[in-house]
Amino acid sequence: MNTYPDIPSFFAEQGPEPIERFVSLNLDLSQRIYTLLQERSWSESDLARALSITEAEVSLRLGGTYDWRLREVVELEVVLGERLIILAE
Repeated sequence: MNTYPDIPSFFAEQGPEPIERFVSLNLDLSQRIYTLLQERSWSESDLARALSITEAEVSLRLGGTYDWRLREVVELEVVLGERLIILAE
């Protein structure tokens, strides 16, 4: 087990590439959702109501490490009226 003398050294260490990419994409997705919420003047409570889930579940999903199911992302796209995932051709 690694020990870290300070917080910056913890975040400086990289893990396996798939995990790094997973976390990076999750954080990007969360940031995009927060941006859309701000544009609509919505709170996390508003999003929870729109998705029929609890506020705690919204917080969990937007935390950056949640393992999103495609169906959940599509539900978000419908509720927010914006595409969240755009695949290259």
